[in-house]
Amino acid sequence: MPYDPSLHLFCHPWELQTVVHMRRTWNRPARVQMDPVLAPTEPWEGTSVAWSTAFYDQATGVFKLWYEAWNPDRPEPLDTPVCYATSTDGLTWDKPELREFEWDGSRANNICWMMRRESAPWDYLDSPRVFVDPDAPEAERYRMVIYARVQAIRRHAFFTLTSADGMHWTWRDEPFLTESGDRFHCIYDDRRGEYWVTSRRAHIERDIRWDPPVPRIRSVERWRSPDLREWTGPEMLMRPDDADLPDTEFYSMYPMTAGNGYLGYLEFYDRFVERLHTEVVVSRDGDHWQRLERTPWLDRGTEGAWDDMWVFPASNDPLVVGDRMLVPFCGRGTAHGGRRYRMEPARCRIGLLEFQRDRWAALTAGQDGGEFVTEPAEVTGDSLCLNVDAEFGDVRVAVLDEHGGVLEGFGHAEAVPIERDAIEARVTWDTGDSLAALRGRRVRLHVTVARASVYGYRFG
Repeated sequence: MPYDPSLHLFCHPWELQTVVHMRRTWNRPARVQMDPVLAPTEPWEGTSVAWSTAFYDQATGVFKLWYEAWNPDRPEPLDTPVCYATSTDGLTWDKPELREFEWDGSRANNICWMMRRESAPWDYLDSPRVFVDPDAPEAERYRMVIYARVQAIRRHAFFTLTSADGMHWTWRDEPFLTESGDRFHCIYDDRRGEYWVTSRRAHIERDIRWDPPVPRIRSVERWRSPDLREWTGPEMLMRPDDADLPDTEFYSMYPMTAGNGYLGYLEFYDRFVERLHTEVVVSRDGDHWQRLERTPWLDRGTEGAWDDMWVFPASNDPLVVGDRMLVPFCGRGTAHGGRRYRMEPARCRIGLLEFQRDRWAALTAGQDGGEFVTEPAEVTGDSLCLNVDAEFGDVRVAVLDEHGGVLEGFGHAEAVPIERDAIEARVTWDTGDSLAALRGRRVRLHVTVARASVYGYRFG
């Protein structure tokens, strides 16, 4: 999701000055179907397809997916393939025959990258991350970052691969970041114009808040780079705090821009029972993060389901398709393999979530009604739209000056009530819907709500 200073989301607490008789409610995604949408069906995929990245091509209407497959019958790390699949609906996936790499004597497979045993300078591959770089040359439009162990220095590092089409890749022999953990994400922050790698902390630390102190090996750090070559960091982004139990760890976090701020998928790992769910965290500047609601945004499936142990989204922003946001996710029915559960071959599958566009969290009022006033924001367009569900209620908007005075013609008395469910409900008054005269000014919104939910607003 690109940085958009005109989009103001109410999952971000800094957007609001006062809230009266309303409640912030988080909107959790629904599973499009209870069964996985992608499962291992080919010999090279073994028991698991996971650790994925998805992309939706708006021009062609095609979903693209890159995923790591794991085969316990072929434990040699060099046999870990990165595979490619496509779909027109996100539910049914094709695994095209790429003929790039050989598996058991045949190139009839969808493997788009695999280390070559005879020449690989590294002997371990994990967690491929793919993203589209709009500023890169056409031949390098797609970039893949992988985590590997370098034979020459016997240390782990990241490597970058480039591709023009996402199917045929060129490896760049330039390792970077040799101090991070294997569970990571790589993004391009278009707000700052820099690349980020977020990774779990690689070194064991002891949490002295507990008596006796307990080891805590997973928290989230970040490195930053202007070019994927020179890096600064690490900087601590998220770590368990006093409200968390001793066995709490943060396995990873995927950050993204959302409106005029940031959101993150925080992977919450309970080491005691070896289970993992995902929370959503927020940040205004990308440096300081908050856990506003310490409950799962993406929770595990029911006991015995294919995703009852681990669930985490794919390493990408939500895929925007019309008024929907789609989120591929990895589900796992086996434990991490630590002290409390028998280690079994990982059984990972990929599922699909959906929710309505930009509906992360809402301010909701009941039949007695409520109201809120926003912090000042610059009018960057000629109209105002609310993301609102008022099918059984009504919402009215007054525009105030920066100091709280009602602007003539834009008060509640002139406001036309919104009484529908719409991602972009245009706000109107008796005088019309144009804000052209206010463009460039900083204003507040005073919104009254009855039996409705408001998710955010946008100038356009």
